[in-house]
Amino acid sequence: MKRPIPALLALCALLLTGCAKQEDTPPAPSPAPESEITAPPEPVIEPTPSVPEPGVTVYTFDGLEIPVPTEQLELLAVNTDMEAWSAHRTPLISFSERASVEAGQQAHPGEDWGDGLLCTISRLDRIGFEEWAASDEPGTSVFARHGDDAYYLLTRPTDVRLYRGDKEPDSVSLAMWGRLNDWAESLPEAIIARNGLTAYDASDLFDADYTYGGEHVELGYRFPGEPMDLVLLALSQPAKQGEGGVWCVERVRYIYSDYDMTDTHLVFPAALGVDQTAADYYTDLQAACDAGETPDLLTPQGAALRYAKSAAWLFGEDVSASDFEVVEALG
Repeated sequence: MKRPIPALLALCALLLTGCAKQEDTPPAPSPAPESEITAPPEPVIEPTPSVPEPGVTVYTFDGLEIPVPTEQLELLAVNTDMEAWSAHRTPLISFSERASVEAGQQAHPGEDWGDGLLCTISRLDRIGFEEWAASDEPGTSVFARHGDDAYYLLTRPTDVRLYRGDKEPDSVSLAMWGRLNDWAESLPEAIIARNGLTAYDASDLFDADYTYGGEHVELGYRFPGEPMDLVLLALSQPAKQGEGGVWCVERVRYIYSDYDMTDTHLVFPAALGVDQTAADYYTDLQAACDAGETPDLLTPQGAALRYAKSAAWLFGEDVSASDFEVVEALG
């Protein structure tokens, strides 16, 4: 679902405005409760370790148990020593098909090409979750959470990693590969059941009309004759509603009219390395605006213009607030 140019454009909005895997513009707002700014964070509840049953090998990470059928381990290469992506995203464990790893090491000794990779399980905090949600990262899905500061991410390769060097995999290898992939797909359910996690499907956030509640304004900038002929900026007031509330770009929709296609990307502060949750960031930004800073962010047009100026290579150096038309204003 990655599209480098539109994704970069969405991220640029936050850098200069400080506001910040296809769908039609919705008729009414439907906020995603997980991203509601006013919702208080829930405490992280550490699961209670259970006694491993016979035939199961359990890998434990700060109380989180990941069960693997012991008889299956001879087919797997297990990695529990991966480098953390950031302070907000920690890979816990990855599983690969052992024969593919061994064949890969014979073909390219000492190099990791991801041969045989089946899946990786990672833990995110809230900042890491928001960073992921804005990244449009293929092959990933959040499947569980504990409170509002522990999310669990499944990463699957987007291509087939079964490898036998110069040989084509035989029918036995293909059947075994299918069984291992079925197990990898079922692993999140086993982790949830064993640890008492709350199942979570982030598609509710992506498919929602908007990220935050309250009034929304959509401002459009047209590119006549281009495949992407319209950019819609969905703006809202995440911290304070009504007069005096800061506006921000919360979603960017790229419209390809000839193809009847809309490509939507979420905007979160963490996507540009801001070390705060959206709730904290917009609360601080609102306080700064209440003190007289960045008054242009108190109108949707002002926030949209800041966005456009941060991407002058697309909108042009002479872009002005009048170039944006109100496409939809909803309450």
